[in-house]
Amino acid sequence: MNIFFKDGRGLCYFKPLSHLFKSKNSQSGTLFSFVLSLICVLFSDAQAQSAGERAVIGAEDIKPLVIGQKVPDEFWTREHLFFVNGDTIRKSLEEHKGKMLVLDFWSSGCAPCLLHQKEIREFVEKYKDQLVVIMVNSKNTRENFEKIKGLYDKRFFEKFEIKQLETIIHDQYLMTIFSSAVFPHYVWINTIDRLQLKTYRNLLDKNYVAPFIDLP
Repeated sequence: MNIFFKDGRGLCYFKPLSHLFKSKNSQSGTLFSFVLSLICVLFSDAQAQSAGERAVIGAEDIKPLVIGQKVPDEFWTREHLFFVNGDTIRKSLEEHKGKMLVLDFWSSGCAPCLLHQKEIREFVEKYKDQLVVIMVNSKNTRENFEKIKGLYDKRFFEKFEIKQLETIIHDQYLMTIFSSAVFPHYVWINTIDRLQLKTYRNLLDKNYVAPFIDLP
């Protein structure tokens, strides 16, 4: 299998909208001033908290990668917390270097994220010497170990034919470096350590003839 991408990103861009408010009398003007002040306070607090969280992992110095850029050495050597069938282990991604690596960002509330896993596993098994897919549950899902463990113990994932669950949890580094904010989100790192593709569609799909996979 030769895996190759051509000019596709699958990225969506959103532009913030600005709104201008004008009060017609002093009462509405006072109310608007109060609401605006409250928003500013809440926003400042959220910004401070976010900055504090980023500082813990040094994310203030992390710049999101763009298509074609090489991932930093730290990407391979940094240890992540993995949830493995109800337990946890810390390990890096270094063992996967040299293969096509897909980071599969997911949340438990994203049905497509979980429905795709069966077919993804089939592709991984078929191309096990060339392809690796790592599930990633980032902090922006607000799903900690206890939440995922609870779902696992209740056999929630078995509804999607997921009997063995291995995923990075409590992630912020990967979320930051690849600007992951919605789910599902698939990030492809090629065999020469470059960010090849970011897409919201699962390309490991038998019904989708991808341009980068030579089918038999």
